[in-house]
Amino acid sequence: MVVAIIGVILVVGSVAGGAFLASRGTKVDVQEWSVGGRRFGTWLFWFLLAGETFTASALLGSSQAIFSGGAPGFFVLGTVALAAPVGYFLVPRIQRAGKVNGLTTMGDFFSARFNARWFGGLITVFGIIALLLYTRVQLTGLSLILETLFGTAIPSMAYVFAGGFLVVVFVFIGGMRSAAFVAVVKDILLVLMLLIVAVGAAHAAGVDSVAGIFDEVRNMHPDAGTLPGIGGHASMNEWWWMSFLLLTPLGAFALPHAFQVAYTARNSAAVRKNQIIQPLYSLFYVLIAVIALAAILALPNLPAKQANGSLLIFVASNYPEWVVGLLAGCGVIVALVPTAVIMITASSMFTSNVLGEIKPSLKRSLGATRVSVIVFTLLGVLITAFNSEALLSIMTGVYSAVGQLAPALFLSFLWRRTTAVGLTVGAVAGGAIVLVPALGSAVLTAFPAGTVVGLPALVINLLLAIVVSLLTKRPPVGAIAVGMPEISTAGVDADAEAAASLQSAKSL
Repeated sequence: MVVAIIGVILVVGSVAGGAFLASRGTKVDVQEWSVGGRRFGTWLFWFLLAGETFTASALLGSSQAIFSGGAPGFFVLGTVALAAPVGYFLVPRIQRAGKVNGLTTMGDFFSARFNARWFGGLITVFGIIALLLYTRVQLTGLSLILETLFGTAIPSMAYVFAGGFLVVVFVFIGGMRSAAFVAVVKDILLVLMLLIVAVGAAHAAGVDSVAGIFDEVRNMHPDAGTLPGIGGHASMNEWWWMSFLLLTPLGAFALPHAFQVAYTARNSAAVRKNQIIQPLYSLFYVLIAVIALAAILALPNLPAKQANGSLLIFVASNYPEWVVGLLAGCGVIVALVPTAVIMITASSMFTSNVLGEIKPSLKRSLGATRVSVIVFTLLGVLITAFNSEALLSIMTGVYSAVGQLAPALFLSFLWRRTTAVGLTVGAVAGGAIVLVPALGSAVLTAFPAGTVVGLPALVINLLLAIVVSLLTKRPPVGAIAVGMPEISTAGVDADAEAAASLQSAKSL
């Protein structure tokens, strides 16, 4: 009972506080609701961006991977560090394009960049599917955390639906600003809770120190610290490790909600500062690794089907109720913030780039966008409720699929000759390789065993995109300028000069 009370107070207080702060003194229109009015400075943008780093997949997915396999789960230590250099180059360009051209969605960008609304619509459909798949990770984590709060007597499906309801309530009023304000509470509290749990992990595992955790795990599972890890599954060898780590930073920024978050920044300087500091966040994954290794010692007989919740079960079995309540409440918020951003993005894209093309008056309709949140959250809940894969498997599948948008994303900012037709051909081919098992298996025969299917699919995707782009008509100059404005560095503000460049290009 104490666990539930503390968790409920924390969640309700955070959600209500976030909604209040988001709505205070601000008229909520579509731009305010979906991209926070493009006013987030360094600190608020920092916490929102970090919210996409510390998610349910980070908290539970990485701990499940380490608990089940040992070393394969350490991939999480490299994801943020590898993504930050990519983000330093890419995210300021996304932010600038959004600000200069008044864009609110990823679909808006691709429509404008290639002067092809059909292409923006196609990216929107593909992106929404990817987001719904990614939502499975967050809602699965959210249902596990609710189960920790209220027990196993209630069916797990009920927890998934309850999680979806929380998401809708969370974002319905304040949109992106609600997510940003709650992200501040979430990140500060999560770091404190991880520190508390990690400090007591050795005692809970029955050893005398953190070093003792590593020693005892090595004694129990000699292969835990090397690939392919506990059990020696060939599917998680060195090639799996390298290919997944290559896909992660590409897929992270190809996810449509990465665009939505980038659009919220006040200026490019706020973006760059955050990308410089972001790798420090990866240090906190060390705490998750320590806790997961301690759980291996403390829960040697935990059934494989409960591995997704191993971190929560470990804490619930070995810590005071107030710690369990705070961690569970914090975990709910950890899942709510990124899921909220995902649903804001999916609904904004659908309203702007699908409904808006059918009926232009709906393109900036806040009411239609809010209704779309309900619809997409329900779809995400249904997809989650009838699937029970391990979190790491879900993540691998998502990054393989969404990574097929990476050529479209990067070539839009790097190569003027890129065409919408070329990118479409490449993405369709890559997507087919990922989604059709027989085709994926055939392609993988040319690669070392263990390679994640998304990587060879990405190589074929990129090659086709380049070849077909060379054979098709390039976009107009003004469209190219959306992603590649002519910017000098003679002491002129980058955003202002980008706008001037765009106007100049459009006049040609």
